Amino acid sequence: MELHQFEYVLAVEKHRHFSRAAEAISISQSALSQQIRKLEEELGIVLFERTTRSIQPTPAGVEFVQYAKRIIGEVERVKQAMQAHRTLERGKVTIGAVPILGYLGLTPAIAGFRKSYPGIDLEIREATSDHLLQWLHAGDIDLALTTFSLHHDTDEHIHFLPLLEDQLVLVTSHYHPLAQRKKIDLSEAAGEPFLAIKASHFMRNICEHACEEAGFTPTVIVESSQVETICGLVEEGMGVALFTHRVAKCFPRSRIAVVRLKKPFTKITGIALSRNHLLTPAANAFCRFLQEWQKEHEWH
Repeated sequence: MELHQFEYVLAVEKHRHFSRAAEAISISQSALSQQIRKLEEELGIVLFERTTRSIQPTPAGVEFVQYAKRIIGEVERVKQAMQAHRTLERGKVTIGAVPILGYLGLTPAIAGFRKSYPGIDLEIREATSDHLLQWLHAGDIDLALTTFSLHHDTDEHIHFLPLLEDQLVLVTSHYHPLAQRKKIDLSEAAGEPFLAIKASHFMRNICEHACEEAGFTPTVIVESSQVETICGLVEEGMGVALFTHRVAKCFPRSRIAVVRLKKPFTKITGIALSRNHLLTPAANAFCRFLQEWQKEHEWH
């Protein structure tokens, strides 16, 4: 079978007339009839019932047409994809992201991509890491900018491209006794009330794992999905919190203190991709751009 034969079958099925089908695809009627007959002989089955008044697909012909439409459709998509690879003049990337991109230094990279590819539209959908992975599995987003930890068991259906690493720090009010220390063992904060990100975030898992490694379970008195809220309550002396250093340094230091931990606990932010869905050329260009940006700006 040859690709043009699929096109010929679709033309005959559409027009139900050899001369009109031949005219539509710009070949002679005799050439079209010959090609259909050659295909039928190769398959050993009749695809069209021919009478003096009409041409009708046989049951086998109906099924063949379904495959032919699928094959021709895929060929057209390949052509479009390759054209997009050559030009990348237009397209769209739907990005899932944790709601702290600005703190992580990723927004300049996204703006830089848009400047380099002005024809590609970007849609950013913010959610917790758990929700982002659900959207990724469902194909609702092209990729996710999300968080993983070194101890986290990654999903076998997800491919993760690390972009930047960060370390956990303890954030206290400026007047807290631990605020005067440059470094502490996390176990020294075991008796403190903790303010924490909600449990649906990977960040919460990382913080709980760090406390577990330090030998205690944190007493969480307030949960919030907003870093700003937690930081504000820390400033008021309600308790302490675990942030990453990149996030903590984004807040004014007049009323909070950032205390490093003697034992490092690493959080990784990167690009999560579904192994079950192919990237569009625009999404692939976005991934490459972020990776190159990371190298040039030394995020880690």
